[in-house]
Amino acid sequence: MNNASITKKRELIGIVLKFNLIIGIYNLYLFSIGNNLFNLVIGSMNIGVWTFFRDFSFVKSNREKK
Repeated sequence: MNNASITKKRELIGIVLKFNLIIGIYNLYLFSIGNNLFNLVIGSMNIGVWTFFRDFSFVKSNREKK
C-alpha cells in the first residue's frame, strides 16, 4: 500500500468518527424530547465509538514499505 492510500484511509476514518459523534448527539437530543430508550442506547453507542476510536485516525502506521 502506498502512502497516499493510507492517508486517504485515515481521512475517511476521521470523517466516519465525526459522523458518529453528530449522530450520537442527535440521538441524545431525540431522547431528551421523546423519552425513547432506543435513542438513548444508539446515541450512547455512537458517542462511545467516537470516544474510544477518536485517536485511531491519527495513529501513524507502523508498517514498513516493501
